Amino acid sequence: MKKPQLNKKSLESCLLLLTLLIGMTYSSPYFVQLIMAKKGMSERTTDLSSTSNAVSLNASNAITLNALELKNETYRWQNASQAINPVLHLVAHKDYVINIKNPTDTKHELIIGSNGTELAKSNSVNAGKNKNFNFNANSTGIFEYHCEYHPDTMRGIIEITPQ
Repeated sequence: MKKPQLNKKSLESCLLLLTLLIGMTYSSPYFVQLIMAKKGMSERTTDLSSTSNAVSLNASNAITLNALELKNETYRWQNASQAINPVLHLVAHKDYVINIKNPTDTKHELIIGSNGTELAKSNSVNAGKNKNFNFNANSTGIFEYHCEYHPDTMRGIIEITPQ
């Protein structure tokens, strides 16, 4: 019986598939969060009229995000409801004040972007300090937010809808 032979093209295809699978495994929590945001199914979602869900909002459209330090200098964003890296649901053509609280011992900076393009940023929030910055949700769509200094662990999704 003849042994099957792997040619160079088959081997390259297998390696490419393996690389894609490893990459998907590494980034799957982020993509699951993105897919859930698109479907409106996330348990971390919020209604803009509510102050007890994933995003802290009041009449002035204020959002509070706290920098949270876990073990081994791992950081996450956390809101008043203690949701980790929450999906932020905003309404287009409204101004928001994002209050960043940093009780950690290192600086953080909130970046809002889309497909690698920076749309807004808070500038650095030093250790033990707080900072407000204004954000105008001037278009609809799915956007991402992350920390400039901890982009792999401090990241989430912003969904901006017409209403």
